[in-house]
Amino acid sequence: MRLAFVDLIFSWPPNGGADIDCYHVVSGLQRAGHAVHLFVAHEQQSTDRGRVNPADLPFPATRIDFTRRTLRAARVARAFQEAVDAWRPDILFLMHGFALKPQVALALAHYPIVSRYYAHELACARDALRFKDGAPCPNDYLRTPDLCRRCALDHQRRAIRQWRFRTWTADYLAARAYAPEYHAQVLAALRSMDAVMVYNAALRAHLEGFHDNVLVIPGGVSVAAIAAQAAPEKGPAEEKIILMSGRADDPLKGLDTLLEAGRILWERRQDFVIHATHFDATLRRPYFRSVPWRDHGAALALYTQADICAVPSVWAEPFGLTAVEAMAAGRPVCASRIGGLQDIVRHGQTGFLLSPGDAPEWAKALEILLDNPALRREMGAAGRRVAETEYDWNRVIARHYLPLLERLGP
Repeated sequence: MRLAFVDLIFSWPPNGGADIDCYHVVSGLQRAGHAVHLFVAHEQQSTDRGRVNPADLPFPATRIDFTRRTLRAARVARAFQEAVDAWRPDILFLMHGFALKPQVALALAHYPIVSRYYAHELACARDALRFKDGAPCPNDYLRTPDLCRRCALDHQRRAIRQWRFRTWTADYLAARAYAPEYHAQVLAALRSMDAVMVYNAALRAHLEGFHDNVLVIPGGVSVAAIAAQAAPEKGPAEEKIILMSGRADDPLKGLDTLLEAGRILWERRQDFVIHATHFDATLRRPYFRSVPWRDHGAALALYTQADICAVPSVWAEPFGLTAVEAMAAGRPVCASRIGGLQDIVRHGQTGFLLSPGDAPEWAKALEILLDNPALRREMGAAGRRVAETEYDWNRVIARHYLPLLERLGP
């Protein structure tokens, strides 16, 4: 079949997990024999929208250019409709996008549409995180639009006044998401979609009553590209590395919890060090070292140096790519029992699931692993098996995407 992919954010090299997901889905379906084409929005002078050279991709792609002035809902929708109509796909995948996504979906509603939501875009009009005042927010834009619209406007006000903002705010203005009628456009766009893909069961439950074909489809990793080297054998007094990979400088990722757990442990033992990919090299503790930023390929090599991996997020991560990568590398994972992480890590088998923000509980679990090299090896091996059978991209494509195409295709 001819498969078009529309992504309003995509950049390569990737800015985040959504870019990686899109890249591997397009590549995987091309390897499966389908004709694919990716259509990407690029905003001039933006660092996080469409920063890609189509010639660098292993599949056909078209970049559609906009300026801050021309990034308007009607113009964006028309540009993508014209480009996609010229290619004439059988099925359209609508990938990453924020407030402009509903208008683009409505412009392309004459195709069968499969829409992927990567975070809480449909629940949170503020920033897709659904996290406010230090905790997951109980409100929901689909059900409480007036309340959420006021919250979003309050949140965006400063950035708008300064006229210095990133993709979410640019979309917010371009789509007029502050207007009361925008909620009706979101609901109409949902009705136009043949299938909706989300990362976990909680996100599927959130859409109950708004769409009757919501599929839980995980992201993946290229397991063969991640070395599953056994961690070095270390004696009781030798330094063990606890690794926190990803955007550790983001408060939502929970580094504060991990540092406090480290402080608790350091009072009674000094046989470990926490490594985190953090931009602030001045953040110093006797048990903590900041690891400089590196590209995704180089970041994967960090897992081979680690003995234990930690994902202490305090927000409801929709997926949890770093947890899957750590499992693919054969490392035990301590992760927060929240969002998609609780679907990935198998408590007591591939690692431990722990209460978000509960540093004493984290210290206890880490100590169990620090004291037991055999358990570290056992959990790491179990994690590698789960990654191979459930999260390898070839398995994800075969298990989820190819059956979906059979159901929707001509």
